[in-house]
Amino acid sequence: QFGVSYTFSKTLGVGAGDFDGVSPYFSMRRRNYGPLSYDAPHVLVINYTWQLPSPQQPILKAVLGSWVISGITTFQSGFPFTPGFSTTDGADITGSEEGARIDVIGDPHLPKSERTFSRNFKTEMFARPAKGSFGNAGVGILRGPGINNWDIAISKRIPVAGEQRYFQFRGEFFNAWNHTQFSGLDTTARFDPAGKQVNPNFGAYTSARDPRRIQLSLRFMF
Repeated sequence: QFGVSYTFSKTLGVGAGDFDGVSPYFSMRRRNYGPLSYDAPHVLVINYTWQLPSPQQPILKAVLGSWVISGITTFQSGFPFTPGFSTTDGADITGSEEGARIDVIGDPHLPKSERTFSRNFKTEMFARPAKGSFGNAGVGILRGPGINNWDIAISKRIPVAGEQRYFQFRGEFFNAWNHTQFSGLDTTARFDPAGKQVNPNFGAYTSARDPRRIQLSLRFMF
């Protein structure tokens, strides 16, 4: 048996949390509206259970029979984010209680075929905002890494003196293929007074989800 669940969605708003602040100077629709931090346009989840065919020959049946393969496979879009910035001189850009956003001077999206560990978007398309401005970056203009995960389990039922008592061997493999799944990026630029971006890790991966984990168990049922 198997099941498939696919969700196509879009989550927009001016704040992802109950107490998120909004701009006191600009219209919320203009300044704060966009994809929320948990927006995931595509989520595909496949679950399955397959009982392998048992051979008829008694010895082979004892070894190869009663095996079951099951699992959950997940493919999901990354979550949106907007790069931030800091300055080496600690400048007060806006002169107000609202901080400035980074300036976007071109399309920052990078084709997937051109992405590397240290370069996931076009960092050169971001600039230090001018003093007295608020920056022009929108909300959720880029997306972080998505999810491509396979959790697989294999189990075997071993009868003991009939069907009422049996051992169950089970092996569980989380991230079964040990596929590297990056989960975080360095999204903060750092500018010197001349406007030069000096953070060498800007746009690079910073973290990953768990590697493959294996869990084995033997249970006696009666």
